Amino acid sequence: MDGFLLVDKPCGPSSFAVVNTVRRTLLCGKAGHSGTLDPQASGLLVVAVGAATRLLPYLPGEPKRYGFGMQFGTQTDTLDKEGKVTSENGRIPSAVEVAASCEQFLGKQLQTPPKYSAVKTDGKRAYERARNNEEFDLKEKTVTIFSLSLVSYDAALGIAECDMTCTAGTYVRALVRDIAQSLGTVAYAAFIRRLAIGPFSVEGALAFDRIGPGMEKPKVMPVATALASVPSVVVDQGKCDLLSHGKDIELSSAAGETAIAYTETGGVAAVLKRNENGMFHPEKVFIKG
Repeated sequence: MDGFLLVDKPCGPSSFAVVNTVRRTLLCGKAGHSGTLDPQASGLLVVAVGAATRLLPYLPGEPKRYGFGMQFGTQTDTLDKEGKVTSENGRIPSAVEVAASCEQFLGKQLQTPPKYSAVKTDGKRAYERARNNEEFDLKEKTVTIFSLSLVSYDAALGIAECDMTCTAGTYVRALVRDIAQSLGTVAYAAFIRRLAIGPFSVEGALAFDRIGPGMEKPKVMPVATALASVPSVVVDQGKCDLLSHGKDIELSSAAGETAIAYTETGGVAAVLKRNENGMFHPEKVFIKG
């Protein structure tokens, strides 16, 4: 069972726990995911099973799409509803103000990750240092927000629902914090749901609560389908033999610097990387000599 499984993660379990459940249930030996979701967030998790775990770096990871809520007037240390309240009684902005602020955050910008995040600082995870009440600062990182719109707004409760597409590494919780600051108030992320990663959508993803003993074996997405955006070639048995021994091969049809080589029966032979001589070197080999 080599391929990819789209899982709809609920709020609560960590991404690691979801992957472990998939591994134990499917008895696939290896499993991994393409991008962490916070335990408090729900939505799409792309899980690689079997040999496909070695292909995770080549999986399309952008843009990412999120639906999320902003609770204005209160802020927590984790920037979500699970944290301790650090500020309250902030003003509640109008819908017009919120919509206008969303427009200001479109495009490339610098964003400071939340202190309760997995970013490493001085060799430790930021959330570990935050839990120990250590004083530290995180470096800004460049992110891009392609679209950001206000879907609905309850002015009485100060709760906004938004939809966003962005680059990988964009923190929704940090965006909520920054939007509130731009409006002269505070807020936290009331909910976060990942709706899509590149060509993969949460619609049709397998609900996590359906994964368990006795479940019907799910259909995994074939590697060729998941990596359709990566240049590919079909290699004959002769080239397969060379690749299995780590030998370079010559190709005339492969585009770009990286290509996936498939066998004539549809299996993955190798991940190829063009070298300085124009030959293709097997960066990762999936067939045996």
